[in-house]
Amino acid sequence: MNNKNNVIESVAKFLQENNNFLIVCHERPDGDALGSTFALLNCLRENGKRVTAYLPEEIPTNYIDFVPGDYRAEIDLLEISDFNSIICLDIAASVRTGLGGKYSLKDVPVQKINIDHHPDNGLFGDVNLIMPECASTSQILFKVLGQAKFEISPKTATLLMLALVTDSGCFRFANTDEDAFLDASKIMKLGADHQKIINNMFFSKPLSYIHFESDLMLNHLKKGCDGRFAYINVPRSLREKYGVDTKNSENLIECVRAINNMDVVALMNKCDTGYKVSLRSKNAKYSVGSVARKLGGGGHELAAGCFIKAANFAKAEEILLDHISRLLRNPQAFK
Repeated sequence: MNNKNNVIESVAKFLQENNNFLIVCHERPDGDALGSTFALLNCLRENGKRVTAYLPEEIPTNYIDFVPGDYRAEIDLLEISDFNSIICLDIAASVRTGLGGKYSLKDVPVQKINIDHHPDNGLFGDVNLIMPECASTSQILFKVLGQAKFEISPKTATLLMLALVTDSGCFRFANTDEDAFLDASKIMKLGADHQKIINNMFFSKPLSYIHFESDLMLNHLKKGCDGRFAYINVPRSLREKYGVDTKNSENLIECVRAINNMDVVALMNKCDTGYKVSLRSKNAKYSVGSVARKLGGGGHELAAGCFIKAANFAKAEEILLDHISRLLRNPQAFK
C-alpha cells in the first residue's frame, strides 16, 4: 500500500472513530470548495456524526439550490476549540482559509486535517492528504468516504459531482483524466443529479449578466505579447451598471479563454490596494502557476491566481505583462 493509500485509510478511520468535526474551505469558495464541503457535511450527518460547516462569506447564487441552510456564518475561536478536529478542504495555503478574516488557522488549537488537490499545497495540516492527480478535492473525499464504508446518498453524490463538474470545467479542462470519468460514473450510479448541476452551472445566466459579458468583450478586452495573451480589467463601474456581484462571476474568465490562438489569458479585478488576477493557460507548455507563485499567489499549473499590489491599473498591467512575456519567451527558464 502506497503512502497516499495509507493516509486515505488513516483519515477514513479517524472519521469512523470520532465525532464533532468542523469543516472549512478556502475564502471566496468555488464549486469544488462548496461541493466538497457540503458533500462531507451531508455524508457525515447522514452517517450519525456531529459536524458543522463554517462559511462566513455569501454563497454564489448558482450554488444556492445545492446548499443546506444550516451551515454556520458566524463562529468564535472558543467554539472552534470544542471541536475534535477541523477538516480543511480545497485550501492550497493556510492564509486562504475561509475564517472570515477574524482568525488565522494557526490560532485554531485542534487537530487540522488538510485534504486538497493543489500541487503547491503548503502541507499545513497535522494530517495532509494531498492528491494533485485528482481533478477535484471531491474525488479525494469520494475515496475517503468509500474507505470509511459510509453510506453515500443521492444528495451527497450530487454534491460530489457538483465539485467534480465545476473544477474540471464540465470535463473540458486539462485536469480531466480517466480517473475523473471513472469516479463520475461511480458517483452517477449513486444517484447524482447531473442534469440539475448542468442547468444551474452552465444554463442559468440572467440577461443582465449576458449584457455584462458582452460589454466586457467588446469594450475592455486587451491583447499583448504579439497576440498570444488576452486579458480584461473588470471595472467596478461596469459591475454596478449591470448589477453583477463578484461572487457570481466565477466563470467569467472562460469568456476570455475561449478566444482562439491565445496561449495565456487573465482577468483582473481592482480591490483596495491592488488587483486580484485570475490566470489560465491553454497550453501545458506555459505554466501560469509559476507566474502566480512568483507574484505571491498559487494554484494549478494551468489555472492559478495572485494579487498584484499596485497604485493603478497601468502599473499592475506593466507587472503582469512583464511576467507573461517572459513566460512565453522562455517557459523553462521562467520556472
